[in-house]
Amino acid sequence: MKFNTKWDFKEAVREFTIQEGRRIRFRKNDNVRMRATCQVKGCPWVVYASRDHEYTCWQIKTFVNDHTCPREDKNMAANRNWVASKLVKKVRKYLNFKHCDAATYFKSRFDLTLNKNLISRALFDARNAVFGDEKEQYKMLRDYGLTLLKTNPGSTFEICCTPQPESDPVFDKIYVCLNGYKNGFKAGCRPLIGLDGAFLKTQFGGQILSAVGQDANHHIYIIAWAIVGVENKENWKWFLELLHQDLGDYRQHGWCFIFDMQKGIVCILIGVCAEIVDCYV
Repeated sequence: MKFNTKWDFKEAVREFTIQEGRRIRFRKNDNVRMRATCQVKGCPWVVYASRDHEYTCWQIKTFVNDHTCPREDKNMAANRNWVASKLVKKVRKYLNFKHCDAATYFKSRFDLTLNKNLISRALFDARNAVFGDEKEQYKMLRDYGLTLLKTNPGSTFEICCTPQPESDPVFDKIYVCLNGYKNGFKAGCRPLIGLDGAFLKTQFGGQILSAVGQDANHHIYIIAWAIVGVENKENWKWFLELLHQDLGDYRQHGWCFIFDMQKGIVCILIGVCAEIVDCYV
């Protein structure tokens, strides 16, 4: 059996030993040869590979596939990179793939009992591979906004940053209202707007503020949304002022607003934004 690189051979040995549930160790590992043996004393299992005489590939020269040791459900060969590589397909297929789901998958598929911290770190890497790094995505917000405005003329994209004295500005909040959404709401939805906020379960946290309506089929209709650091009076006022600019005067259209919040917060919003919205609690 031949392999293109030493890395390919090493990963093949890792995969095989994990499937077999055995512990192995690379006794020799240099530029021309690799030798792996079982870590259990007295077990004869061994595999040896080296470069061929033309230095074009790696070839297995010795393979004794005979284990005298029992199978184990814990294996050091199942490191963070290997676990993350197996989770990428699961996370891509099941977007809400959880820690408990991963533990069950490895137990049923590979008969492996993995450390909780290892699964957590591997899930983090798998999500970054599927969804992209969150920090890098925040750097692309302005490009995202320009693309929205280019493909959806008439939309509103507002981004606010906090200036820093000796570094780049830090993201503060963002507001998005697509032109098709607001025109569709005016044209065929009921004159009722629901306002609510929810926590974002991401690395950087924050909250999402949303304004939704209801169409003729009783389905939720998205109007606008915003990402802010915290749900407070200042951010709600900023969101509602932009929403008012997009939709026009609520008195002229006869729109009503519903808040699904605590009574104290509603009172604050009414006091701050009485000139913008008319609330029914």
